[in-house]
Amino acid sequence: MSVQMLVVHHPDPGQTDGAIELTVEAESEPGRAACEEEGGKASPGASEDGDGQPGSVEQTDLGVPEVQKDSDEEYDTDLETGDERRDYDPVCEMKRVYLELCERTGVVPASYFLRHVTSEVLDMSYHGLGATGARCIAIPLHTNTYVTQLSLEDNWLCGEGGKHIADMLKENCYISELNLANNKLGSVGAQAICDMLQENTTLKTINLAGNEFRDKDGQLFVDALQNNFQLKEVDLSGNLFSDGEHLGNAIAANDSVVHLDLSWNQLRGRGALAICNGLKLNTTLKSLDVSWNGFADEGALGFAEALKLNNVLTVLNITNNRITCQGATFLAKGVAENDTLKSLRVGKNPITMKGAMQLLDAVRINSRTAMELLDLTDVLLSPEFMQLLGEVLDKHADFRIKHGGVAGEIAQKIKRANPMLVLRDALRQTHSRLIDFFKSFDKEGDLTVTVEEFKAGLQREDIHLDPIQMYDLFRALDKDEDGMVNYGKLIESTEEGVVGSEGETEDDAE
Repeated sequence: MSVQMLVVHHPDPGQTDGAIELTVEAESEPGRAACEEEGGKASPGASEDGDGQPGSVEQTDLGVPEVQKDSDEEYDTDLETGDERRDYDPVCEMKRVYLELCERTGVVPASYFLRHVTSEVLDMSYHGLGATGARCIAIPLHTNTYVTQLSLEDNWLCGEGGKHIADMLKENCYISELNLANNKLGSVGAQAICDMLQENTTLKTINLAGNEFRDKDGQLFVDALQNNFQLKEVDLSGNLFSDGEHLGNAIAANDSVVHLDLSWNQLRGRGALAICNGLKLNTTLKSLDVSWNGFADEGALGFAEALKLNNVLTVLNITNNRITCQGATFLAKGVAENDTLKSLRVGKNPITMKGAMQLLDAVRINSRTAMELLDLTDVLLSPEFMQLLGEVLDKHADFRIKHGGVAGEIAQKIKRANPMLVLRDALRQTHSRLIDFFKSFDKEGDLTVTVEEFKAGLQREDIHLDPIQMYDLFRALDKDEDGMVNYGKLIESTEEGVVGSEGETEDDAE
C-alpha cells in the first residue's frame, strides 16, 4: 500500500525570491513506518486524515501552505474498533443477568420467567424457588418496567427470600400487586416487608397470608400502615396473631386500606376488643374479614358498639366465631343504628333461630338501613322468621338472605306454590307465550331485562306473587346477582322448575 506524503523543497542558494516549491510524492508503507519510528511527524504544515488520505492545500497569510480536511465524515480516531454499534436492550439484559445469576448459584433457570418477563402478570407460584431462587429473579426485576402483578405464593422463600423481594420493591416502581402468601417469612420477613412498605409508593394490594407472623411482629405492621398511604388491600389471614392490640392500633392509624383480611388467626378476648376499638376510629376501611377466629359474644358486643359509630364499613364477615344467641342480640343493636353496612355474614355461629330473628328484625326497624345480604349459613329458620322476611322484602326488595334451610316439619306449614308454576298458569289463562310476555317489557330487544323491569312486567300482567315467592323467583333467575334477568335463564327455570326454600316443585303440584 502506498502513502502520499507532502514534501517541501527549499530553494537553491542562488534563488533570491524565497519561493518554496511544494510537491506531493508517493511513498511506500514501509517508508511511512520508518518515518513514524523516527518521530511520527511529517514536515511542518502537512497533515493526514485518519485513513492516510491527504487533505486540500491552502496558502496561509504567512505564505506557508496548510492542509485542511475535505470532510468530517472521513475523520477517524484510534478509539474506534470498527465494530457496528449495538443498541442497549433492557429485556435481553434482564434475561442475561438472570441466567448469569442462576449459573453462579447453581439454580435451574425457570423458562417461565424468561418467557413472561415482559408480561403484566408474572405468576411464579409453586415454583419451589427458595431464598436463592428469589434472589435470582429479584435482581433483574429491579429495573423491570413491564410487570405490574407479581405472585410468588408458596415458594418457601423464608425470611431471607422475603428480604430479596423487599429490597427489589424499594427500587421497582411499577409493581402494584404482590402475593407472598404461604412462604414462611416469619419475623425476619415481616421486618423486611414492613421496612419496604414505608418506602414503596406503588403497591396497592399485598397478600401476606400464612407466613407465621406473631404478635411480636404486630408493631412492625403498625409502623408500616401508619406511614403508607397507597395500600388499598391487605391480607394477613392464616397467621398466628392472637393479642390483636397492635393490629387494632394499625386499623385506627391507617387511612388508606379499604379491605383487610384477618381471618383464620387466633384473635379472641382482648385481641378481639382491640380490633373493634380500632374500627371505631377508622375512616376508610370498607371490608373487614375476621372469620374463623374466636371473637365470641364479647367480640360481638365490641362490633355492635363499633357499628354505632362507624359510617364507612360496608362488609363485615364474622363467620364461625363462637357467637351465640346473646352475641346476635348485641349485634342486632348495632345493625339497628347503622346506615352503611350492606353485607353481614354471621353463618356457622350457634346463634339459633331466636338470634337470627333478632338480626332480621333489626333490619326491619332501621329505616335508613343499607343491608342487602344477611348470611345465616347453617342456621335453620323458623316460620316466624319467614313471615318477618316477607315484611322486610316489602320494604327492601333487593334484600337477600342465605341460610341453612327451613326444618322439615316447619317447612310443611309454610309451603307456597312454586313461583314459576304461578307464572306459567297465569300465561295459560291469557293464552300468552312466555317469549311474548318477556318481549312486552324488553325495551332494548336484547332478551335481557333488569330485575325491576321484570317485576313491573309481572304487575302489568296482574301476576301476584307474595314477597317470599318473589324472593325465590329472583334467587333462581339472577344467580350471579348482577341485577339482570336473561330470557335463557327464564327458559331454564321454566323447564327445571324453581324450588324455593319452602316451595313445591312441579312434580309436587301434579
